[in-house]
Amino acid sequence: MDQKVLMTQKWLNATYKNFNGYISCTEDGQTGNGTVASLISALQIEIGVSTPTGEFGPMTAELCPTVQSGAKGHIVNIIQGGLWCKGFSSQDLTQDFDNTTVSGVNQFKMAAGLTADGKVDAKTMKGLLSTDAVVLISGGDSRIRAIQQALNNKYSDYFWMDLNICPCDGVYGRNTCNALLYAFQKEVGIDEPNGVFGPGTAQGANDHNVALNSKQTALVYLLQYMLYVNGFNPGSFNGIFDTGVENAVINFQSLMALEADGWVGLSTWAALLVSKGNVDRSCNACDCTDRITNQRAQYLKSIGINYVGRYITGYWAVSISEISLILEAGMKFVPIFERSGNDLSGNMDVTDASYFTHEQGRQDALYAASTAQELGLPENTTIYFAVDFDAYDFEVDSNILEYFRALSVYLLHYNVGIYGPRNVCTRVSNAGYAKTSYVADMSTGFSGNIGVRIPSNWAFDQFYETSYGSGDSQINIDKVMASGQDTGVSSLTLSNVAKGLCNEMLRILHIDPSIGWDWNQKTTIPGPFIDIEYKFGLSGSFTPMVDTSTIPSSDKATITINNGEFEKGDITTAEKILDTLTATDKAIINASGGIQTSVAFANSINHGTLTISFSTVDGFPTFNIQVKQLVYSTSVENRNVYFEISFKMKGQPDYQQDLDNIVANHRALLYTGGLVLAIVLLIAAVPTGGLTASTGAALMIAVLLAINTYNN
Repeated sequence: MDQKVLMTQKWLNATYKNFNGYISCTEDGQTGNGTVASLISALQIEIGVSTPTGEFGPMTAELCPTVQSGAKGHIVNIIQGGLWCKGFSSQDLTQDFDNTTVSGVNQFKMAAGLTADGKVDAKTMKGLLSTDAVVLISGGDSRIRAIQQALNNKYSDYFWMDLNICPCDGVYGRNTCNALLYAFQKEVGIDEPNGVFGPGTAQGANDHNVALNSKQTALVYLLQYMLYVNGFNPGSFNGIFDTGVENAVINFQSLMALEADGWVGLSTWAALLVSKGNVDRSCNACDCTDRITNQRAQYLKSIGINYVGRYITGYWAVSISEISLILEAGMKFVPIFERSGNDLSGNMDVTDASYFTHEQGRQDALYAASTAQELGLPENTTIYFAVDFDAYDFEVDSNILEYFRALSVYLLHYNVGIYGPRNVCTRVSNAGYAKTSYVADMSTGFSGNIGVRIPSNWAFDQFYETSYGSGDSQINIDKVMASGQDTGVSSLTLSNVAKGLCNEMLRILHIDPSIGWDWNQKTTIPGPFIDIEYKFGLSGSFTPMVDTSTIPSSDKATITINNGEFEKGDITTAEKILDTLTATDKAIINASGGIQTSVAFANSINHGTLTISFSTVDGFPTFNIQVKQLVYSTSVENRNVYFEISFKMKGQPDYQQDLDNIVANHRALLYTGGLVLAIVLLIAAVPTGGLTASTGAALMIAVLLAINTYNN
């Protein structure tokens, strides 16, 4: 407890407790936000602010007088109390601005880098009535403190209204970073610096290049400051661009994957000042939620993209076929994990710290590993787990670190990476819980990105959202720079790919893969009306349940799928069939808008064939779907995965007439590819709950509707 601070608190509460808007403070002898708010609200009462807030805003600055030697009254007490709270000696609260008070004011101003003139103007008052230290604190850097003092001395008139004066504690942080930007704007000719690196500042940076032996002394001073706070020692702060500065520039450029030539132009200035850097610079990587098609993959490669990041789970989950297209185009795949859509349950919010618990980390590790295996991602691939919000240090302490500790324990066979703001990436990585970082640098307003160095283990730097291409190649992406610390996924594990493809097709058809299956073994899901039987196999070891070679050509139809797309004519026919159904009919089959399910089926196949046949098996009318999917191809070998599913319709008294009609009309289903797709869609539209008698009847009715629509 500080007795002088306690004295100030008691005086404030006793003097202003009956004034509207006064913010009382705890009388504990400790300086903090509460005491500072009391001091400011007292000042606001004294200078006539109509609604005191306890925050030193523009109105307070406008009304605040300049106070100096000889002044009397309560404002002097507020200054004296502020000095005590700031750690500087003054008179007791005498209401007299005497020589002792002048001395205290001058000590404060010199510590802050301001001119020691004994006067307390609005800028000095705002700096005094704050919790920012102006003395070197434990862990602070004396050279950073010298930078902070220099910024206050020369440039504080440009930023104090918006920011306050710069703290002089030796710690590089948000205010120091912002103060450097204001100073830079002033030196490149911005009339009204605002701390925003916009088009005008970018133009100023582009027009003010500096290099070895540059004579732009003021800019070189700022360059030396920026290099130092970013971890690169330029030597003395003297405004001279010598070889020491040049070497520091080259090392910084190398870290940021910029052209390491020692020349400081737009891209280097921007990288020194804001996390996203120059958004117009080229990129060699990207991430996106748009699905990857062959046209998009080829286009991305043509513009210099070498890595493509995609979510492996959630609403925008990547498919195996998309990864294959990325790899076939000569690029690498980068997996990112974040729950969304059906992956979320209850009140889960992945943008809130409460999501990040040890138990959630365990669950996400298991989920990510199983998904990665199904996608065929090789062991030791790094999966980037997202912290997609501005997590504060206390949230990192309480939640984020514990979540990543669990990931590091339970994520078997894969490496943990982190996606998030700079501060979160750095802290998790320094704790040993992440191998590499995927830095969310385009969020320049995040506290975790302002005044924070890029983590040394950064593998991917995400810096700008944009759109590229046109027509079929048009795609929305985040521009990303890859450092080379993570080489991404360049090949898939074929056995895992095959298993993942099979599970993906089951999910599309609303069959839970957890029911279980084994290669070349028939799995049966019995029902009172329809039995479902399915089977999977690999090249050279698959024996189909139904030998379609024995079925007449009039009773079967085959569609070829390339690049995840059905023939356009077939899709058009299927859409027309579905569009002609009444709203009631669509409700029966749960198919409104469901053409996407057929598209998903095609996406999962990517390259292969889909055959539908109608036959009698064990005395029952049976629809049989067989899929052959190419998963690996070279000049001497093709590897395929096979998926077969049969819907065996068992007659029941209530539905026998419907069944007879289907048997009589089944050939109509096979005369056009569009109708084949419609039937695939209708089967896929059966509710997730399973094929009970009622849903079996719905399927029968759906097939009848398709037949009747086609015949009419």
